[in-house]
Amino acid sequence: MAVFCRSCGKSLADDARFCPGCGAQMQPPFVPPPYYPNYPTTSVTRLVRPRMGRMIAGVCQGLADAYAWDVVWVRVITVLLTVFGGGSGLLAYIIFWIVMPEEPLMLPPMPPMPPPPPYQPPSQ
Repeated sequence: MAVFCRSCGKSLADDARFCPGCGAQMQPPFVPPPYYPNYPTTSVTRLVRPRMGRMIAGVCQGLADAYAWDVVWVRVITVLLTVFGGGSGLLAYIIFWIVMPEEPLMLPPMPPMPPPPPYQPPSQ
């Protein structure tokens, strides 16, 4: 593909960074990013109450983790809604506590069990 200088119109090599005629810097060719049709563009996170980083039941930490919010702001908003919102923050917290599942335990894999000893018939 022929490349021409935008300033003077002189023909350039494909890999030229500067025009030999006027010295203008050339823009690199635009290469669009690869398209992956089956690659999910959005990740759906499930609301769970994590076992680490929680204060009472993990509702605020779970909301902050799911929506990439700062957990301090979620806790402040919950307290403000509880104090100045007629207890709506406390009611919402209790409902989320009941509805949101707790994060599953991440247990290490169990070692393989040794094979049982061969059967020995009772001797008489």
